[in-house]
Amino acid sequence: MQIAFRAVILPGLIIACALVVSPAAVGQDAAAADLERTRALVEAGALPRAALTKAEGDAERTKLEKTLRKLSAKRDLTLTEVPQLVQAAAGLVDLARAELRRVQTLVDAGAVPPKDLEPAKQRADSAVEMKDLVDTRARIVRQLAAMVSAEDHLEELEEEELAFSSDGTGGVWWDDIEVIEALYFQEFGDRLPISAEGDTPLHRSMGFDHAGRIDIALHPDDLQGFFLIEVLESWGIPYIAFRSAVPGQATGPHIHIGLPSPRVPEEPVD
Repeated sequence: MQIAFRAVILPGLIIACALVVSPAAVGQDAAAADLERTRALVEAGALPRAALTKAEGDAERTKLEKTLRKLSAKRDLTLTEVPQLVQAAAGLVDLARAELRRVQTLVDAGAVPPKDLEPAKQRADSAVEMKDLVDTRARIVRQLAAMVSAEDHLEELEEEELAFSSDGTGGVWWDDIEVIEALYFQEFGDRLPISAEGDTPLHRSMGFDHAGRIDIALHPDDLQGFFLIEVLESWGIPYIAFRSAVPGQATGPHIHIGLPSPRVPEEPVD
């Protein structure tokens, strides 16, 4: 059975992020060219300084939207990509609010009709909604990263009784996962909350080969976690149960099915 990454926490978040960004955004090259034309006209006195400010905002918005579209469409974000995604969403909020303030000023001065304010408000609200989605996804990726790094602290976590493990009896166990999922659904009426199945870019970026291993977002001391561990024990399936992913903290509990993940071999230096 081929195992691939699967995340079931907040399904559809990636799609939701992608849809909020306007598909009609002007290309970055076109925006940059428009900015240069506007700058030249302003310097020649043919356009007011405000036109340059608006063009600069449009160019920056296009750049940020491109980054947001690219990263929000990725199913497997790495930890190093999270800040770029968060910064792009935050930048779009700042620009949308600045545009709203600009339009409000024009409305107050009687330069534009009040109806022009509503589209600006909608854009600002959409940017904030996008930022909320991005922040949620960033938090999930960081939580998954904490789970990944937990294996680095296994000995310390075991000393603090925040983790325990079993080597099982060996053999090919992952063909039984579908049966375990069916048993879990029969018992609890819900899907097994698999947070990572098989190797993932996140694991690779943090130096682990997670192939043939599965992480379940369950606390080993909860009823559901205890049920899963009983099944794994009775079937001789190896596992590591984490009450916490971080020494000294109650965060990132999960059950890692399989032996500890080996380190990714370092690339030879030429």
